[in-house]
Amino acid sequence: MQRIIFYGDPHGSYEALLRATRDSVPQAVVLLGDMGLREAPLDRVLAPLLEAGVQVAWVHGNHESDSAREYDHLFHSELGDLGLHGRVVEVAGLRMAGLGGVFRGKVWYPGTDPVFRTRESHLASFTSREHWRQGLPLRHRTTIYPEDLDRLAGLEADVLVCHEAPGCHPHGFAVIDELARQMGVRLIVHGHQHVDYEDEIAGVRVRGVADATAVAMDETLCFEAC
Repeated sequence: MQRIIFYGDPHGSYEALLRATRDSVPQAVVLLGDMGLREAPLDRVLAPLLEAGVQVAWVHGNHESDSAREYDHLFHSELGDLGLHGRVVEVAGLRMAGLGGVFRGKVWYPGTDPVFRTRESHLASFTSREHWRQGLPLRHRTTIYPEDLDRLAGLEADVLVCHEAPGCHPHGFAVIDELARQMGVRLIVHGHQHVDYEDEIAGVRVRGVADATAVAMDETLCFEAC
């Protein structure tokens, strides 16, 4: 049995995932963000997997804040509490941590000093008219803050699942490499860049997954294409 299937940024296309799980049901499926849930919530889209007893986990991407509909179809779906962001969850027997969203210069672009370290301090900079649902503007619901990495750095995990790429990718970030080192992870899996590749950073393996692409991993953290 396949242990875990990682699915790169769907952008509304789930056919490859459902096809990959039709004949060989995995223990778990992990989505890497940018779900593209314009028409239906995630639990409805993944109904065949849920009916088969597959564990589902996810990190959000930047496009989840494109509209209130897409945001609600993920965060307020019946699977809304299965997000990995900012915590460690046991997924198919592995300790899996998540860092969802993207870095944005108005908050923090690694390599420069943070403008805001926390959501609370950022929220205080807005007028009440700029709030969305009594909180941060919708766009920044998918922004990474330094407090997110601070929270994860004190935890331990086997796998770090990100939307952003680590430093081995030309558009990646070395702060993710450092986070992986602090957490003692053996593998980083990410989406966002829409490219399928394998690499290594100081003994930590890296797997990038292309958009709407399913890759399977076994309990030894070995991959093969679905």
